Amino acid sequence: MVSSLLFFTRFLAFLGVLLSLNLYAQPGTANNPIRVEAESGQLSGVEVASAVAGFSGTGYVTGFDNPTDALNLSFTAPAGLYELTIGYRSPFGEKGIDFQINTEKAGGMLRPSTTFARFDGGKFLLMGGPVSLTIFRGWGYFDIDYILLTPTTVKRPVPPATARLTDPNASPVTVGLYQFLLSQYGNKVISGQQDDVEYVLEKTGKEPAIGAFDLIDYSPTRVQNGARPLRTSEACLAWARKGDGRGIISLMWHWNAPTDLINQPPDKLWWRGFYTEATTFDLAATLADPAGPRYALLLRDIDAIAEQLKKFQAANVPVLWRPLHEASGGWFWWGAKGADPFRQLWQLLYNRLTNFHNLHNLIWVYTGTDAFNTDWYPGDAYVDVVGLDIYAPADATLSTNWEAALAQFSGKKLVALSESGHLPRPDAIRGFATWWSWFAVWTGADYIKKQPDDLLKAVFTDADVLTRDELPDWRTPTQPLLTGLEPTWSVSVAGNPVADSLVNLDIQGAEGQLLHLTVFDSRGRLLTEKIVTPRTPTIRYALPLGSDEPGLYLIRIISSTTASTLKIIKS
Repeated sequence: MVSSLLFFTRFLAFLGVLLSLNLYAQPGTANNPIRVEAESGQLSGVEVASAVAGFSGTGYVTGFDNPTDALNLSFTAPAGLYELTIGYRSPFGEKGIDFQINTEKAGGMLRPSTTFARFDGGKFLLMGGPVSLTIFRGWGYFDIDYILLTPTTVKRPVPPATARLTDPNASPVTVGLYQFLLSQYGNKVISGQQDDVEYVLEKTGKEPAIGAFDLIDYSPTRVQNGARPLRTSEACLAWARKGDGRGIISLMWHWNAPTDLINQPPDKLWWRGFYTEATTFDLAATLADPAGPRYALLLRDIDAIAEQLKKFQAANVPVLWRPLHEASGGWFWWGAKGADPFRQLWQLLYNRLTNFHNLHNLIWVYTGTDAFNTDWYPGDAYVDVVGLDIYAPADATLSTNWEAALAQFSGKKLVALSESGHLPRPDAIRGFATWWSWFAVWTGADYIKKQPDDLLKAVFTDADVLTRDELPDWRTPTQPLLTGLEPTWSVSVAGNPVADSLVNLDIQGAEGQLLHLTVFDSRGRLLTEKIVTPRTPTIRYALPLGSDEPGLYLIRIISSTTASTLKIIKS
């Protein structure tokens, strides 16, 4: 960990360079990009190859398969802010890459590509003179063609063009919170903390604006084994409502598997049942059998968490709701079977909580470990905010992660630092324009309690970091209610209740738009999924329910930018 004194000394120099370069007005002092071919570097355990066509120069570097393998490139560069591009090939799927420019470490994820492609590595400030860029093994099994450093500037992010929540029935206080998040985006960063909110207050005299807590111990298989919440829902509510009642709540859920816990020492005990290694619960098989007992247990668990979330709704407290986090890593069971089952589970959870349990106090936060892996993204109609969980070195600027998120979601969703291993540095936020909507450092002795006291005070007293005492009354919407993605088209049921297993939908104003139609029963089971593209301004479409049983059904209609939900009764 870089000492606080050393860190601030570096940033004084950093700010001096920023001012001398006037980065907001011109692209540094270098006129041309700096390109270095990989084969010209110093090779450690790797080799130059030319077997695969499409590379630049005389070859590319391959053989990143041992922990000590590395490629070092040495060159000189004028002082300035640069955008890093790495030419690469990743024929064996998505791969993590780690690299270092001078003393600054960074990393990211390489998209699968059997041909040579470009990876955007983020922004880096160079002081002028010799530069050392090292690419480490990371996950390995990729090829490196070249690196490119292009003079660049920084700019503040802009709020999403569609400033509406996905839930068309979101409560006014929930809309008020979302509008507050939008109003601060790109101007201030909202402070948060996972669990240890009291510790931050003790050390800094300031309280995080966002208290982030976990519903882990409300998972039925933990309750069955005698678990008791360290901080109950009632205690979370008390924290939010104390004083002026402006504290913001974020809730996650380390979902202990509904069944099939291994429960064997040392690392597969019942309380670790959210980890893939501690359960044999098969999500894909469960979703494929909606009439089966494991599917019923899946719904039981969701319903148990719904009862906790209803306490917040009854108290008129909105929730930054971030379930099913870090799925693409595979270390949690909800991501162990791949992207398709995960997306199905997310949409099932969304529909069960929103449309079945009528929870309208949730702002849905999708959190991953990388931004550009869209295979795992549940879809715009099911996500309000995108969060990144980043555990990088203490002095990392996080520019690489931020730039990847902006490239994927700019203009669509707010981007937050939903989990981190270290406090983000305000000077880095300003210098690299990494204006996260909010941040939350992970709990415990290895994370928030390991941060130097002077750094804690510096971050939580910074003018660009909002703490609880600086929050306005966000509970009342400042604009007319923008409740939901209000469609330009309309869909209605021709006759409700319906007696047939086919439902006639009258669709108007959707000519040429792709509509995704899904049907769920009252248990949250996905019964039907259809894609419709109307060719005329008005059509009637016969949608099969997928069931002959009488009861309540939910029809979700989603276009590229809007969504709507219909409730029907089958007699």
